[in-house]
Amino acid sequence: MGVDTDASIARRLASSAIGALNAQLTAALAGVRAGLDAYREHVVLAQADPRFPAALDRSAHAAGFTTPGELSLLYHLAIAADGPGRIVEIGSYAGRSTIVLAQAAIDTQREPVVAIDPHEVPPMGHTDQRDLHEEFLDNIERAGVSSHVTPVRDYSTNAAANYDGTPIRMHFVDAVHSREAVLEDVGQWAQWFTPDVVAVFDDYLTSPGVRQGIRELQEQGLLRRDGLTVGKMAAFGPPHLLAKAPAAPGGRALMRLKDDRRERLIRLAER
Repeated sequence: MGVDTDASIARRLASSAIGALNAQLTAALAGVRAGLDAYREHVVLAQADPRFPAALDRSAHAAGFTTPGELSLLYHLAIAADGPGRIVEIGSYAGRSTIVLAQAAIDTQREPVVAIDPHEVPPMGHTDQRDLHEEFLDNIERAGVSSHVTPVRDYSTNAAANYDGTPIRMHFVDAVHSREAVLEDVGQWAQWFTPDVVAVFDDYLTSPGVRQGIRELQEQGLLRRDGLTVGKMAAFGPPHLLAKAPAAPGGRALMRLKDDRRERLIRLAER
C-alpha cells in the first residue's frame, strides 16, 4: 500500500484549487454574459414602437423560445416591410412569434400571415402526446389575431409546392436549424420574394448550419448581405428597412464584417 508523498499531496491540492477556480470563473463569465444579454434586451425594448408592448402582451401566454427583443425585431420589420406582398412564417411552434407578426399586420391593415408548421406529435422538447396544432390554434384565437393568420399544417417544401404565388415581403424561418433545411426553406420560396424582401432567421448566432446555409444563399443571390442581429436572430434585407428595427450595440456592426471574420468572432463568443 503506497504512501502519499508531500509532492503528490501538493499536486492534488493544486489540481483541486485550479478546478474550483475554473468553476468560479465559468460562473462569473456566465453572469457577465447574462448581464450583457439583459442590457442588450433593455436597449432594444426601449426603442420600441408604442404599439409593440400590446403585441408582446398578446403573445405572452404562448409557449416558445423567442425573447421579447427577438419578437421586437419581427414586429418592427413586419411594419417596416410595407411594400406589396405578405408575410410567410416557416415554423410556428405554439404561435408566439405568429401572434406578434399577425398583430403587426393588424396594426398596419395588411394581409394575414401564412404560418407553416407540420405540428408533429410529440412536439419538440416534449414526450407527451399533446396536439400542438390545436394548441397553436387556441393560442392565436385567445390572442385575438386569428383573422390575420392563415395556418398551413404541412412541411415547408410541400407548402411551397402548393403556394398560390402571392408575393412575399417578409420571410421568417424558424424550423429545423440545419444548412440543408435553411437552403430548402428559402430556396423553395425565393421565386416569390419581392425585390425588397426581408428575411429573418432564428438561431443564427447559435447554429453553424444556419449560418452556412445563409452564406450559400447569399452566394446564389437569393439573400442580401446587409443584415443585423437581435438576440440569436439575424435579419437580411434593404438597409433602409433594417434601419427601422431597434437593435442593441454591436447588432449592426457584426454583420458588416466579412464572413470569415464574423464566423471567427461568433465561435470565439461561444467558448
